[in-house]
Amino acid sequence: MKRILFSMALIFFVFTGFTKNENEKSDVAADNKLAVVDLSGIITDEKTGELLVGVEVCLKGTEQKTYTDFDGRFSFKNVKKGNYDIVSSYISYEKQLVKNVQADQTKNQLEIKLQASN
Repeated sequence: MKRILFSMALIFFVFTGFTKNENEKSDVAADNKLAVVDLSGIITDEKTGELLVGVEVCLKGTEQKTYTDFDGRFSFKNVKKGNYDIVSSYISYEKQLVKNVQADQTKNQLEIKLQASN
């Protein structure tokens, strides 16, 4: 009888320890999700306001790069909170550098206007 009670107590403590570790892991995952944000925006021609399709948009200092869609929109998902420089380049337009963009809210929206090169 003592062996059965001891075995049951041992099993109980082992499983409670595993459950606690799983809860701790989920708390860490939740904290990590709070540490990242989405950074998106729209790119237009400075003079005409026309939406620009296929503009290369890079987060300087990272390897993240994306292109604008048919509506001139771009998006970076799961960006760590912080300040970034954003570089936009497009054929026959001046390269645009937007400095110190703060990625600190859940959703960050930008509007970038590119100037046609002469």
